[in-house]
Amino acid sequence: MEAVTGLLLMLLGVCHGVETSCDGRQDGAQCYGALGGAVVLQLMDSVSEIFIFFWSNKTINILSWRDNKILYNLIGDRSSFTPSNGTFRINDLRRTDGAEYTLKMFDSKGMTLKTLTLQMIIQAPVSSVRLVSERLSQGEMRASCSSEGGDSPQYSWTLDGHTLTDAQLLSGDNESEDITLKQDVSGQLVCSVSNGVSRVWKEETISTCGVETSCDGRQDGAQCYGALGGTVVLQLVDNASEIFIFRWSIRRSIILSWRDNKILYNRIGDRSSFTPSNGTFRINDLRWTDGGEYTLKMFDSKGKMIELRSLQMIIQGVETSCDGRQDGAQCYGALGGTVVLQLMDNTSEIFKFTWSNKTTRILNWRDNKILSNLIGDRSSFTPSNGSFKINDLRRTDGAEYTLEMFDSKGKTLKPLTLQMIVQAPVSSVRLVSECLSQGEMRVSCSSEEGDSPQYSWTLDGHTLTDAQLLSGDNESEDITLKQDVSGRLVCSVSNGVSRVWKEEAISTCGFIFIECTLSNGTYISQWVLEANNTLCIKPTTTSTTTTEDHSLLILGLRAAVAILIFIGIVVYFAWKKKKKHETAEGSAVPRKMDHQDDSVVMVETRSSATKL
Repeated sequence: MEAVTGLLLMLLGVCHGVETSCDGRQDGAQCYGALGGAVVLQLMDSVSEIFIFFWSNKTINILSWRDNKILYNLIGDRSSFTPSNGTFRINDLRRTDGAEYTLKMFDSKGMTLKTLTLQMIIQAPVSSVRLVSERLSQGEMRASCSSEGGDSPQYSWTLDGHTLTDAQLLSGDNESEDITLKQDVSGQLVCSVSNGVSRVWKEETISTCGVETSCDGRQDGAQCYGALGGTVVLQLVDNASEIFIFRWSIRRSIILSWRDNKILYNRIGDRSSFTPSNGTFRINDLRWTDGGEYTLKMFDSKGKMIELRSLQMIIQGVETSCDGRQDGAQCYGALGGTVVLQLMDNTSEIFKFTWSNKTTRILNWRDNKILSNLIGDRSSFTPSNGSFKINDLRRTDGAEYTLEMFDSKGKTLKPLTLQMIVQAPVSSVRLVSECLSQGEMRVSCSSEEGDSPQYSWTLDGHTLTDAQLLSGDNESEDITLKQDVSGRLVCSVSNGVSRVWKEEAISTCGFIFIECTLSNGTYISQWVLEANNTLCIKPTTTSTTTTEDHSLLILGLRAAVAILIFIGIVVYFAWKKKKKHETAEGSAVPRKMDHQDDSVVMVETRSSATKL
């Protein structure tokens, strides 16, 4: 009984591992198989023109074929060869399967047709991924990626569906386990870990810690800048202990009210704080509505106004930068944001320059000083590094500009042109998918607002390929995916000043690929809805759907055979025991004959039976 139970456990102990495939028709092919999984090797097109072949590793023959039949298969209990397409499927892969194999093919005369080698590499699949990130003291972000299990893991990083670049990294590279990102890097960070048989990933949405600026507002008319979403620290007074009453307001609306050494009211108290000892007011999560002209009114204990000051707060949006030292440079700026233009290295060797568009002179410099700046209320020029910063960008700032430089004798040094393109940033993305009649998937990507949007697609962190697409390409708004495509699909929409994305986990639409010949000789090869498939009982190896019902039927039949064998053995031994008992009784008690004359005949009959 114990032996039969063990047999049943072996029959039922089936597991499905990772399945890979490899084309071994090229000499020197390198094929990967997952430990415990299955690999399908394309050894040849078909065996119709091959009389004999041997497939061996360096020490032993594995598979032998002659005259349209398999002569020998060393691992036949876990493998199968399909003559019609020349594929060899090996299940339950083991470490020892990793080796160099040689395929030798001969014609009917024994002449060698071709010899091919193939390197099989068996790897344990990579399992779960752990992604840990932390902000450092200067606002940088360190991210570490690690995986459990798996042989020879390889690491790669993407941000918003695009490979990380050196411009975004302070340390590490795109293949490192640990990286450090620059302070202004934000978006959807994905670490992918892969080897020859598997790929897993972990993602995390990262954001900047917020750009922090500071400004001295103790001078009347001070101009202070804050970054959208960031923090600004305003120095309003030296020390609040010497001021009995003050009110800080914008457009007649009081923001902060102070009286007799305590805060009476703070309209934005959920995102700001006032420090009486040094008179600073800190505002976090800056918004567009925080921009404007503020007024600070201070009073003594008798209610007499002792000082009145104003402060202009400018909230800046997206900031871009551009090197304009090359003639014909194309620079992008975000509408409402800031652009920093590198016009020259410095002004030390330039006596005079003018920077103009086709109709108006914007900036005029001569003899180490600015003579005029047409947009001085929202721009600044830094002589030491030759950069020109323009805030609150407008549509009218988009134009072609010319920089003309002269020496002290009035000789032209070098004219440069620059094309400024001002764009509204792209906002939210909408991603819609639907299954079509033949199992394909149509996906549409669209964005709200934003000028000149550009589209790109990735699947599991890698650019979509033509092999995965039925229509459209990697830059289309609408694409159609093939029936067997599944994974994490990301559509990114970008322009010169911004990038946003939307992702969706997609799966196949329930279709499988079938290939078979019906009993009437009809050949079937097509995609069908698995739930409605009545044409082919067993899908081909190109199908990604497991035949669970078929497997259960086979297991049930095996179990039934084992049970019947067990019952047969029990019945046989019971019968044998009974017969032995009857024989013993017969030898102890002589059998009485009714007719003595027939006794000789009876003896002769028994004797004949014994001889038989």
